[in-house]
Formats: sequence, structure tokens, C-alpha cells
Amino acid sequence: MKGHITALLIGPALWAYTLFGVQVAFAQTTADLVGTWKLVSLTVLKSGSAVEIMGERPEGQLVLGADGRYTLVALRANLPRLASGDRLSATGDENRQIVQGSIAHFGTYKVDPAAHTIEFHIRKGTFPNWDGETQARPFVIEGDRLTYVTPGSFGYGASTVVWQRERNK
Repeated sequence: MKGHITALLIGPALWAYTLFGVQVAFAQTTADLVGTWKLVSLTVLKSGSAVEIMGERPEGQLVLGADGRYTLVALRANLPRLASGDRLSATGDENRQIVQGSIAHFGTYKVDPAAHTIEFHIRKGTFPNWDGETQARPFVIEGDRLTYVTPGSFGYGASTVVWQRERNK
């Protein structure tokens, strides 16, 4: 099932790139991914329709180090401020909105050039079911855009995540 969803999400993008002559480059080494990336979108397929699970303007950052370490944070742009001002005293609804509107994890990563995947070795994260897992995610790089497919964690199966490389100003 996950394979079918992955194909549904990334397959059309790869086909469109080929059909319209857009240059797509697969990163060949970890060095090709090193840097800081800004979250552009996080899309899931729900009942046959694409849904921006973190809203229209999510915020987030993916830092991929030359030493093979990474940190990833993705947030819904409109997370609620806590009425109490104390994160240990949040209401059930505030906690629900924050948990459903955020994902973060860190660990190590490597690129498998033959499989065109990035492998995240998740040490810890806000979705504890992933702790200790290694997840291989198919990816493409188009210019300064990194797109990959994740396993499901939002209740709808796989998701497509798009990042924009941040450049020094």
C-alpha cells in the first residue's frame, strides 16, 4: 500500500519533469544535500485529493550537516498561543492543535545514489513511533528545490515534502 501511495505522489512529478523538459538532478552524494533548507509544502493524498496538511504557508527548517547529522522541524504557521502562557498548563485543545500542527526529529542521514533515496536514521522526534527507525525516502532535486516522499504519520499515508535551499544573503 505504501508503495502505491509513494508512486501516486512522486510518480506524476517525475513524469511531468520528463515530459516538459525540466532538468531534474538526483544528488549523487551526501555533499549535494548539505545545507539549510526552508519548508515550502507538506502535502498528503486524502480521498484522492492533495491536502496541505500543515496549511498553505507552513514554516520549517531542515539542516543537513556535512558530518551526516540532521535536524528537521515542520510547523503549521498558525499554531495557537497558549492562553495560560505556560506550556505545562496548556489545555487539551491547545495540546491537540500543537501536536497535529508540528513534527520534528533529528539523527543521522545518508544518501543512497543507486536507489535515489535519502535515509534518515531517526534518533528521536515528536512522533515517537519513528524513534530508532531508518526511513528511506525517494527524492529529486530540481535547482534549489528538494522533494521527497515520507511514510505516513498524519493518518493519510505517505506525504510529499518540498524544501527550498536557503542561500546566504
